[in-house]
Amino acid sequence: MIIETFEAGPVATNGYLVADKRGGKALVIDSPQSTAALMVAQASEWNTPITNLINTHAHWDHFMDNAELLRLTGAKFGVHRESAPLLDIPQAQYFGLDLEIEPSKPDFFLEEGKVFTVGELRFEILHCPGHCPGSVVLFERKERAAFVGDVLFAGSIGRTDLPGGDHQLLINGIRGKLLPLGDDVRVFSGHGPVTTIGEERRTNPFLRS
Repeated sequence: MIIETFEAGPVATNGYLVADKRGGKALVIDSPQSTAALMVAQASEWNTPITNLINTHAHWDHFMDNAELLRLTGAKFGVHRESAPLLDIPQAQYFGLDLEIEPSKPDFFLEEGKVFTVGELRFEILHCPGHCPGSVVLFERKERAAFVGDVLFAGSIGRTDLPGGDHQLLINGIRGKLLPLGDDVRVFSGHGPVTTIGEERRTNPFLRS
């Protein structure tokens, strides 16, 4: 698996270009502001067409470049059904940001327990709400990698004071679905550096009690 991180936008959001191998297939996991062209250029360098775009959840900073990426690639777009309605809400304005986000419509919905395949990669879908309705984690078991959006960060967890947030629901999801994946699993978050399940189990203050 090849992974390239693109950090961009007003709140330093991570988007990921992920390919099974050079010359294989690629997908984009979240599309922060002004990253689409950069991702397409990197995929071209790898000779890996982008076949899919996935939003881990539908908060504005994670889908700002959805429409541009879909236009450039013809990729199919997936998100959890419970997140989809948020794609049509001008969320950035609630944060005092004068940003116009071109709308994007899902081609399919992600479901808990289903496997999403891109080339030789097989992502298990884990539904982990609490930060945002419809938040999902994409777990590639063979590669020991989890793309978690804003569910879990290095040393922190997603905020739960936004509409649809639920602190206990988020903690339950992390404890019940992420920690059992194994301490060696790499965690690719929506903000901040890569960490591991083991590191967060040992040191994350939100998970110690």
